[in-house]
Amino acid sequence: MKQDFPTPAPVELTVRNAAGTIAVTATDTDRSTVEVLPIDSSGESAEAAEQTTVQHSGRRLTVEVPERRGLLGLRICKVAVRVTVPTGSEVVTRAASADVTCSGNFAAVTVNVSSGDATIDDVDGDVELHASSGRLRLRSGGRVTTHTASGRVEIGSASGDVEVHAASGDVRIGVAEASVRVKTASGKVTIGEAQRGTVELNAASGDLRVGVRSGVVAHLDLTTISGRVRSELPVEDSQPADGAPLEIRARTVSGDLLVAAAGAR
Repeated sequence: MKQDFPTPAPVELTVRNAAGTIAVTATDTDRSTVEVLPIDSSGESAEAAEQTTVQHSGRRLTVEVPERRGLLGLRICKVAVRVTVPTGSEVVTRAASADVTCSGNFAAVTVNVSSGDATIDDVDGDVELHASSGRLRLRSGGRVTTHTASGRVEIGSASGDVEVHAASGDVRIGVAEASVRVKTASGKVTIGEAQRGTVELNAASGDLRVGVRSGVVAHLDLTTISGRVRSELPVEDSQPADGAPLEIRARTVSGDLLVAAAGAR
């Protein structure tokens, strides 16, 4: 099934697909296209693809794959949803077990998935990523919020505040231009370059590492019960008159803490 609509301006896209894949591409176009295909050869998947509802009204574009229920509960139908929208569109996806990919530049992205990976390119505004199990990857975003029970979180850069809650899994943030708050039960947390604001890291078990941008003065508050604490930053004899533009508070029960210049090995 394939449909297309005239969309001279960015759209607000919502996609619901319980199982399979969701792929959204933002490009310079004045039309939006929706393609829905079964992934496997089962009759249930083919039927779900054929009965998928696509609605377009104003700026809103909605794609909803029906869930098939039998006597014993939910029947798994694997369907691939592929959507092309104008650059600068907003995207919301909901899935039970599906991989989500958003390629291009978006205004805002929200991903909800129980089990599956999410890979997002560039978002100018807010990004929300929620997963029970799966890897969450974002190349760049504004304000970023992520929640995951089990899985790795990778954020290339964020111009706004970042908040990450993880039960188990490593967290890596390349460049943080504003405040960062990370709380994890088990996992390594790495921030490649912190620039300003407050960086607050809390872990029950795992190493914590923060890189500080060259020339930025930071106030440090580091605590570990079982592990080593090390700072490779130069120590100033007096506090800057305007205070430190960056404050780093890091605490772990079991793990090492390291604060170093950004880019240092």
